[in-house]
Amino acid sequence: MAGGNGPCVIQVTNIAPQATKDQMQALFGNIGKIEEIRLYPTVRDVSCPVQSRICYVKYFESSCVAVAQHLTNTVFIDRALIVIPVLAIPEEYRALEMSKNGTIVPGLQKPDSKLPPEVVNRIEGQSPQQVIKTYDPKLVENNLPEYPALPSFYDSRKIEEIRRTILVCDVKNEWRLDDLMDFFQRAGEVKYARWAEKDNKTYCMIEFCEQPSIINALKLHGHEFKGGYLSVYHSTDAIIKPEAKSNEAAQKEIEEAMTIVKEAQNMISAAIDPVIGMLAKDKR
Repeated sequence: MAGGNGPCVIQVTNIAPQATKDQMQALFGNIGKIEEIRLYPTVRDVSCPVQSRICYVKYFESSCVAVAQHLTNTVFIDRALIVIPVLAIPEEYRALEMSKNGTIVPGLQKPDSKLPPEVVNRIEGQSPQQVIKTYDPKLVENNLPEYPALPSFYDSRKIEEIRRTILVCDVKNEWRLDDLMDFFQRAGEVKYARWAEKDNKTYCMIEFCEQPSIINALKLHGHEFKGGYLSVYHSTDAIIKPEAKSNEAAQKEIEEAMTIVKEAQNMISAAIDPVIGMLAKDKR
């Protein structure tokens, strides 16, 4: 019998396409006993690549839902998971339809998304020196740097990814990737974050889910951050996404996530136990 009267189902979005059902089972099964788990799309077809997967987990105990939500923003494979409670597990066609229409909130980017209509890409120059220039009136309105030119042979998807990506320079050794991701969430929803190195210097690349977040992110240039100041610029390259991850690496991330879960469980128990003790005394 499920404990409590709350929902027993969670929806997990922003899952890397290479994630497996077994990995989701291992990650969320440590929280409590799972009655049912579904990972959509159920069939991975290389001819129809997906940008993201959706997982639904139904627990026997509704109390597990509150604990599971503590895994929100936990980076798994290459993305920060988003966990929210829902009333029931939808059928696959319905879940995928909602994700395509962008109605699953929050955290799932529409796979066929495009740049906003006011943002225009143009090919300029003469061959073989042609480049792609992207014009965004919001950059001009906010007195922000224009987008740098890109090679003309880049495809539209790569261009879009780059135009949603910033580069953080002058990174200090003590700065952590998770802390930078959390900080830039104020600009917009972060989709990916990666360290990058060039000429013995370390940089942080951050890709947002939506292109307009770039405006807010660039405005954070010069802001104080953990003993230093942020240097934020447009990126000229996209974050390279991993095609696969070893079972050992995935297991390590699961173990790290479980540490967060155990801490959350201890906090919840510490808050609930005194109340239960008082109720028991009243019954006597």
